[in-house]
Amino acid sequence: MNPIRSARQWLFAISLAACAAMAAAQEKPFEPYSGQPGKDVVWVPTPATTVSKMLDVAMVTPQDFVMDLGSGDGRNIIAAAKRGARALGVEFNPEMVALSERAAAKEGVADKAKFVQGDMFAADISQATVMALFLLPDNLRKLNQKFLDLRPGTRIVVNTFGLDGWEAAHSESAQGDCGAWCSVILYIVPAKAAGNWRLAQGDLTLEQKAQQITGTLTQGGVAGSIENGRVNGEQVVFSVGGVEYSGRISGDTISGSVNGNVPASWSATRQ
Repeated sequence: MNPIRSARQWLFAISLAACAAMAAAQEKPFEPYSGQPGKDVVWVPTPATTVSKMLDVAMVTPQDFVMDLGSGDGRNIIAAAKRGARALGVEFNPEMVALSERAAAKEGVADKAKFVQGDMFAADISQATVMALFLLPDNLRKLNQKFLDLRPGTRIVVNTFGLDGWEAAHSESAQGDCGAWCSVILYIVPAKAAGNWRLAQGDLTLEQKAQQITGTLTQGGVAGSIENGRVNGEQVVFSVGGVEYSGRISGDTISGSVNGNVPASWSATRQ
């Protein structure tokens, strides 16, 4: 036997085997695993019972536009779409995006559940009416200003990890097989109340941290401190000297009622 020919045949066989192995690996569908590393966070799937509870707590309807940042295998978005909502997931891993698209098609909601490859910190979330999220506290802190810039009344529902400095509108635990990921927390994006406001009766100065407001109301040269100040969506309420003011913020105007000894209406314009 020619040793050179034999060696060539051996190398050729090895090459064919390697090519076959590569082809088999390429044909094998992508399968994510819990704890899989990502750009900003490892992927841990939200249990199905928790996904359902998140959408229940956020009261998702067909009128909503739901977004998920770091959408992983797309389960939040697909579940929202199955409730009739339009939904969009932003995911950095293109294989996860493709997996999500296949899953949406399989569930028959590809027309409502959409996915894009991108950086969650750069994503445009301005059209969302509901944010359904499972992110780490550091991720949420980095996104805080984007959340505050959402339209007042937008619902943010999170799995386990809450928003620093925000007051929860509601919290609840999922039941069933949810392991360590059962806690669901809902927040309502507040209107921007901070600034100097002019009333017919005087001046109102407000400072704001998420839903909490503090400041002073000056009338007739006398300043009174704001107490129990809160903003819930577009609604604002606070007390000064035992008199409660409530109203609706619409851009740079507030209008509402005063619940004092003599009930009255009030309005203010931001200066």
